[in-house]
Amino acid sequence: MNSPSDHIPSAPAPDSLSASASSLRAVISYISARDERVNPLSVINRAEPDEPVFVLRARDMVATAAIEWWLWCARNRGVPDDKLARAELQRRAADLWIEKRLPTQSGQETGKTVVRSARQERDEPDSVLNHAHPDEPVFVIVASDAVAVEVVEFWAFMAQRHGAPDSKVQAAMEVAKAMARWSHKRVVGTGSRPQRAAPGAAAPEVQRPVHRTHMRLVCLECGHSEKVGEPPFDAELLASVREATDGACPACGAAPSVDPVSGLSRRVLTTEMVAPDSAP
Repeated sequence: MNSPSDHIPSAPAPDSLSASASSLRAVISYISARDERVNPLSVINRAEPDEPVFVLRARDMVATAAIEWWLWCARNRGVPDDKLARAELQRRAADLWIEKRLPTQSGQETGKTVVRSARQERDEPDSVLNHAHPDEPVFVIVASDAVAVEVVEFWAFMAQRHGAPDSKVQAAMEVAKAMARWSHKRVVGTGSRPQRAAPGAAAPEVQRPVHRTHMRLVCLECGHSEKVGEPPFDAELLASVREATDGACPACGAAPSVDPVSGLSRRVLTTEMVAPDSAP
């Protein structure tokens, strides 16, 4: 005779990505696609409904590099440390996500809208955000972010180098153009979000950030500074700079360390972008 428990259906087993995400969350407190959708204070939910957005999924092979580029640009624009630390957690989580693939489709190929607004990403079932695994780390770039255009263009460059279809690359460039046309810019984490003018009212003057063009390597311990490059930044230069910032200062010898509490590595070398007339 069957026991009563034989008639109780068992709970569905979690998929492999959920199981992996559980282990990942034990190490890194990251923001997932589900978090981005349901948290009213998330990036996507605080964006203006018609604001162009670009969603990076952790499974995207070039997402980690794009987030790293956002960190670099944001640091040089004066984004506060807490915002940088939050983005670094997303970068680490995306890097450790076990599912990886190269983007292969675009709106131009499927008839979908290429430039998506925050409302569309939230509400449309076939959006990038809603297609992501609920536990998958995501990084949302909004048009009001002062470095958004640079980051989306960098993603397009990296996607092209890794063999993504031209249509996918062109779709990203269309998003970058739409973001460039968005007039309400701000440096993330500084001041309040810009408000759009009421219908019929004069639009406020836009203070666009100055685009800095020369790169310097700077020691956070002794202040040593040296010029390492200027546009265009090719892949070889970027690789050498990343390798350099993981090492010790060539002037004072200070070396990177690991925070015993958070486990995060603390570099002694960083980079900054400066105007041509201030570069040594």
